[in-house]
Amino acid sequence: MKKIFRFALASITFLFVQGQASAQNLSSAYFLDGYAQGHELNPAKEYDRKGYFGFPLSNVNVGVKGNLSLKDVLYVRNGNTVTYLHPDVDSKTAMSAFNKNNKMLSDLRLDLINVGFHAMKGYNTITVGVRSNVGTNIPYDLFDLTKNLSNKDYDINNFGATAMAWGEIGLGHSHQINKSWRVGGKFKILVGGAYAKLKMDNLKLELQNPNQWTATANATVEAGVKGFTWGAPETKAYSPQYIVEHPGSPATYQQIDFDNIDIDKPGINGFGAAFDLGMEWDLEKQFKVKGLKVSASILDLGFIKWKNVSLAQNNGDSFTFDGFDDIKVKNGNGTKFENQGDDIKDCLADMYRLQDGGKTSKATPLGATMNIAVEYALPSYRHLKFGFLSTTRIQGTYSWNEERFAVTVSPAKMFEVSGNFGVGTLGANLGWILNFHPRGFNLFLGSDHCVGKLSKQGVPLRSNYDFCMGINYPIGKSRIEKKSSSSSSKSSSKK
Repeated sequence: MKKIFRFALASITFLFVQGQASAQNLSSAYFLDGYAQGHELNPAKEYDRKGYFGFPLSNVNVGVKGNLSLKDVLYVRNGNTVTYLHPDVDSKTAMSAFNKNNKMLSDLRLDLINVGFHAMKGYNTITVGVRSNVGTNIPYDLFDLTKNLSNKDYDINNFGATAMAWGEIGLGHSHQINKSWRVGGKFKILVGGAYAKLKMDNLKLELQNPNQWTATANATVEAGVKGFTWGAPETKAYSPQYIVEHPGSPATYQQIDFDNIDIDKPGINGFGAAFDLGMEWDLEKQFKVKGLKVSASILDLGFIKWKNVSLAQNNGDSFTFDGFDDIKVKNGNGTKFENQGDDIKDCLADMYRLQDGGKTSKATPLGATMNIAVEYALPSYRHLKFGFLSTTRIQGTYSWNEERFAVTVSPAKMFEVSGNFGVGTLGANLGWILNFHPRGFNLFLGSDHCVGKLSKQGVPLRSNYDFCMGINYPIGKSRIEKKSSSSSSKSSSKK
């Protein structure tokens, strides 16, 4: 029975880490002058053209971010791919791959309309796009339970997931307030599409008695999707032990049947607002320190107020159970559990005994991102710059931090390239970007986290990988070119 229980919990764990896609603002582009999307990293940034416009492919970014990788749960033994549960994978090796909190995060950004122009004594931007934010957290203790199940008590916390999807309309303005300081801000109207949160906390398992296991679990599920209903509940019978210990109580109870969930006519389910704030400080103009500039920004300071949020929860009572007897674990090494998703879902539902909690409203923050940067352009060759960027995501359990060191070079007026190395909460990574911006268009390709080695099925073995691309259409010549031409003309006239 315990062997079955171990494999069932491992399967649940895998369900939480599968199928996540991620993206973010492309940090590798922070120090590029000819990057049209710079205002999304810092609203104080000014584009070096008169303006630009872009349509659905102006900014597309996909990838994954986390500290839990496929290589942490899969191993090759005797020519076969097996999970960390395989007997040939010793416990010390398997558990050394996991962290206290194992995170998988994603931020999807797709810009549908993107416009920038100089007016009102500053630089202005208009953006319309869609975004999503997904995060899961799996505690170390859950992996320990699945690998080293023994007759002892377990206390597992911070096991959960969260997801939001929304539309965004942004209006930005940046302004040069004096020769050395530039500030900017962006106001964003948020249109909520869907919201979900799963929190499984205070899971206490008393497994010291081999004949009777006791569980106490607190779980809450929130689903903020228009037209969402849990559907008809299913009736379950209490265990014989429970009936003996609670004489006179009903012999059955009702819990949510996830097979009956229904969504009728989904649509807008909330509204909100957010702000981006940024600044740039040119120390060359302030203190004559050639080539040195400092900048900072904080993005997504805001929230969405969701309506019609469906709740599912339990009351945290202790109960006895017999394990996950319905899981069809295959014979042999016991590490293959294809086609068990429905069984796992049913067993997990039985364990947490979720019941319909009615509907409510909910305000959720977006998860703010803070950037702090220093850049230095060589006085003898201004087309070569060195930069340091510190990025911090502030999002509770799903927070992270990253420091990135970059080298950027502009070998020609229409071309920029940057390479960088980053290290932080979620590991080390390499990033790059190529930015091609002649007069007719601006095409960029880049990545903050290189894909690295792939499995035989073409799945990246590392959890940090992304790819960003976009095409925009600049208006007018480079402002840098104009300044250079103007200076040359003045010098010629003086002669």
